[in-house]
Amino acid sequence: MTRTTSRILFFVLSALSVSTVSAQRIIGELESNAGYDGYNVADSMRRQDAADEDKKKKKVVPVDVRSWTIDPIYGHRTEVDVDTLHHLFQNDDHSEGREGQYNTLSNLGSPRLNRLYMERASEPDFIFTAPFDQFITTADQFRYFNTKSPYMNLTYTWSGDKKTGHDRFRALYANNVGKRFNFGGMFDYFYGQGNYDHQSTSFMNATGFASYTGERYDLHFHYTHNYMKWGENGGIEDDGYITNPEDQPQSYESNEIPVRLTETWNRMENDEVFLNHRYHVGFMRVDSDSIRTWETFVPVTTFFHTVHIGKYSKAYIEQNNPVGTYHTYDFLPNLAESNDRYKFLQIYTAAGVSLREGFNRYAVAGLNAFVGYRYRRYNTPDYATVGTTTDELRTFPTEGDIMVGGQLIRTQGRLLHYNLSADFVVAGTNIGEFNVDGRGELNIPLLGDTAQVAVNLMASHAIPSYYLEHYHSKHAWWDHTFEKVLRTRLGATVTLPHTRTVLSFAIENLKNYAWLADEGIDVTTSGTTWRTHNVVCHQTALPIQVLSASLRQNLKFGPVHLDNVITWQNSTQKDILPLPALNTYSNLYLAFIVAKVMKCEVGGDMTFFTRYYAPDYSPVFGMYTTQNAAHRLRIGGYPLISVYANILLKKCRFYVQYYHVNQGAGNSFWAPHYPMNPSGLRFGISWNFYD
Repeated sequence: MTRTTSRILFFVLSALSVSTVSAQRIIGELESNAGYDGYNVADSMRRQDAADEDKKKKKVVPVDVRSWTIDPIYGHRTEVDVDTLHHLFQNDDHSEGREGQYNTLSNLGSPRLNRLYMERASEPDFIFTAPFDQFITTADQFRYFNTKSPYMNLTYTWSGDKKTGHDRFRALYANNVGKRFNFGGMFDYFYGQGNYDHQSTSFMNATGFASYTGERYDLHFHYTHNYMKWGENGGIEDDGYITNPEDQPQSYESNEIPVRLTETWNRMENDEVFLNHRYHVGFMRVDSDSIRTWETFVPVTTFFHTVHIGKYSKAYIEQNNPVGTYHTYDFLPNLAESNDRYKFLQIYTAAGVSLREGFNRYAVAGLNAFVGYRYRRYNTPDYATVGTTTDELRTFPTEGDIMVGGQLIRTQGRLLHYNLSADFVVAGTNIGEFNVDGRGELNIPLLGDTAQVAVNLMASHAIPSYYLEHYHSKHAWWDHTFEKVLRTRLGATVTLPHTRTVLSFAIENLKNYAWLADEGIDVTTSGTTWRTHNVVCHQTALPIQVLSASLRQNLKFGPVHLDNVITWQNSTQKDILPLPALNTYSNLYLAFIVAKVMKCEVGGDMTFFTRYYAPDYSPVFGMYTTQNAAHRLRIGGYPLISVYANILLKKCRFYVQYYHVNQGAGNSFWAPHYPMNPSGLRFGISWNFYD
């Protein structure tokens, strides 16, 4: 029995078992309600008749589930959709993203980098988590729930076989106690063997959360633990195995292609605790209509407090020492193996007050202010060598900052919304840092619908990550004192619902940009010349400007849909900040309903980006770098096409996809020397339970 057949049989048996459990529960209820319990036979028969009548009544289980995110400082709630839509479900587990916008190493969960510069998230304090946004959820993106009945979602996806495939299982549970209090948990585990040798990933997340949303008090809390381990293969030895397979002396399966590294891993672990709670002060307003009178609490002032604690660790593990064949340098020649370990602790707390929007007709906006403290503690390796003995040392630098900030926000009303936030470091290690973010939305009635014009602005002035200034390891070593990086951005988005059109424009200027680069040299060993790697960090005084324009246009002709996303971008310093000039995603599909209950999408999608000197990947640092100037190569100019059937049947959604249907000779790489996954069948199922 094949692996795929086994999985299909597993789901059939699961569905049957759910039906069996439901049947047993119904039988148990009938037995408990209709059995002999001391009454005479006539009474028993009357009870049986009543039970039969009750059985005829359809049990109504409320399925209403609400979800929201919160501002991690001020605690404002933003409603978001519950992840139950089947549209694009077939691309959920693609490392390259739902719309193929990421550079990646191909395997599920592998480190990735968004090719669309304006969509890149801000740099996290523990910089090594940045390439794992497919798996790690930040505090501002964490979802809380409110349910009318216990809610559970189970999702399982898989592809390939036991040698090259991946499996992912996710479970979400949320339950209300009363109308105000909700609690739940999440579990996410996946294992990707990888289509290429020594590229496996093994990730696990466990999370618990709770929220209380009362009139005078609300609270949001979650604790999350992540464990991640992934193999590093350094890329394939020769790109010709992909670009010109007919020139090879023999044919190779993808997992048989020789790679650069075989006994190297990265491991990361992190724990986060987040708490935001608020107390509201206000008055009771009496409202009435022609039938009744009631009181409504109107908040005027809110006092809020936030605590966010994060503990992180990363280890680069190497069981051999390929200096001269993969690495250029060995900064610790007296240590046989590499086990570079980094730990980081951050504690952030803030407290403040809000004057609430809308408590009377003159309060057209909310005004918030806070004061906060941020503590950072680093645990990094250092070494001392005396003669032929190398002793490992640990250094523990710390940083402490006092911050103040404020926000002006308007969310009510139909015409105009805005949100302007700013924070400043007024004392401490990083005094002078600041961040300003703003967004304004103007809603305009147009053609029976509402068009929206949104303007975004951003400015920041901050020291680069500690690890860009100081990094000590067996194969990379530097200490710098960098200037603060100044970033300013202005963007606009026009949304036309009537024509299903979204237009976006943005411009960003950077000063003192810091970046990682590969400056390895060629090394000849035993008559063989190797291209070796040495990651370094630089800062440039040259100004960099990035321009971007994007069109999202969805077309519909009866059941035929054609969704398109086209993005143009330009970087004025392409050697330092390389970007593809054009990135596109197109999805052509038929949308129809079978038997009034089964929603179907059947079609194919394509990802394409123009050729450019894409960022390389450094296993030592675990992040992307610019390519070695002596051996640069372009990737791109290759369409990735997949076909699929995506189905929603009541509470269950599932898909079947044939990935990379156009596989053949060509420049099919997501990153230099890291090929796209070959063609193959993929399946997934997600089931919602409400009782």
